[in-house]
Amino acid sequence: MFKMNEDESSISFRFSSEMRLVDRVIQGCDVYLKGLGIPEASEFRLVLRELLINAVEHGNKKAVERVVTCDIAYLDDWQFCITVEDEGQGFDHSSLEMRLPEDPQENRRRGYALIHAYTDRLEFNEKGNYVTAYIGIPRQTSFGIRTENSCQIITPSGDITASIADRFREILVDLLDRGCEHYCFDFKHVKDIDSVALSVMIIFSKMLDQKSRKRRLEIVNVEKALADLFHMTRMDRMYEVRGSR
Repeated sequence: MFKMNEDESSISFRFSSEMRLVDRVIQGCDVYLKGLGIPEASEFRLVLRELLINAVEHGNKKAVERVVTCDIAYLDDWQFCITVEDEGQGFDHSSLEMRLPEDPQENRRRGYALIHAYTDRLEFNEKGNYVTAYIGIPRQTSFGIRTENSCQIITPSGDITASIADRFREILVDLLDRGCEHYCFDFKHVKDIDSVALSVMIIFSKMLDQKSRKRRLEIVNVEKALADLFHMTRMDRMYEVRGSR
């Protein structure tokens, strides 16, 4: 048995205690998260999987006639509440060891230690067969790319900092190798850019200069603070900087 329900703010599952169905829940959640604009959520998936495995294996003892219920509510700003309930006898959650063992060969449960490491808050009902986990997914900037009138429009989904600078550089080099000459960076979602990312954009401008005399670089939808930064760093001599497009 496997049932799934979804609306704008939540997704829920009811399934029989079969380990193979855990993967179906994870797959359903992947689609749900992508619908919210969340491309990658490895820590979320790990926490959810461990909660479901515990419910199937330790809570319901893999008895297929017993049901696992899972509800995932989207709170806001990539914050989620996961609840998982099984039909088992429960357990004494006060005795749980939430630290990973120093010795990797030590034979004891690691599931809840991993869950605890990646969640903001973890709660149990008194019986111990109903667990609530609060977890936030770290935002990682992605880059939307589309072509409009021979112009490559690059739209970052968030801030451009050192953590994603290598990915940013790879995207720009790939576009450059295709022979594009006109680029527009739409910064409507960007609040912050650091020195590493600025260096990537400066180097990209120099590389484009070497490839084309018809080159054109724009940055649009820029907030005033970033526009001032581009002026202070003289980047507005390389890029046409505008507050709206």
